[in-house]
Amino acid sequence: MLIFVNQTLIKWKLKEVMARYDIKAGDLANELNLSANSVSNLRKAKTMPRLDGHSLNNLCNALNRLAHDLDRQITPFDLIDYTQDSDTSASSENPNSSKSSALSQGRKSSAIDAENQACLTAA
Repeated sequence: MLIFVNQTLIKWKLKEVMARYDIKAGDLANELNLSANSVSNLRKAKTMPRLDGHSLNNLCNALNRLAHDLDRQITPFDLIDYTQDSDTSASSENPNSSKSSALSQGRKSSAIDAENQACLTAA
């Protein structure tokens, strides 16, 4: 039986962008009218959180206002890194175990995404 290797295709780079432009988490939280906890969760995310266009626009605008030594505007493209899916697969005796693990990870990720979405929408 074949299972697909779980790999991250879209990496969230908010932490790197904030470090590059010397943006403090507390300042971003104040700018977005969010709790420090919400910004911390956004920074720690390894994969792109589910954000609607309005929330992503607010985040980019806040980052641009707070950035030090900004040489060009920060855009959503600066916040993500895309790796093309390589059709990698491996064999396994129990494909259902990987499916349930992937479903579990998806549910956990969805719960965090919903929390982040609610926080950014409130801003």
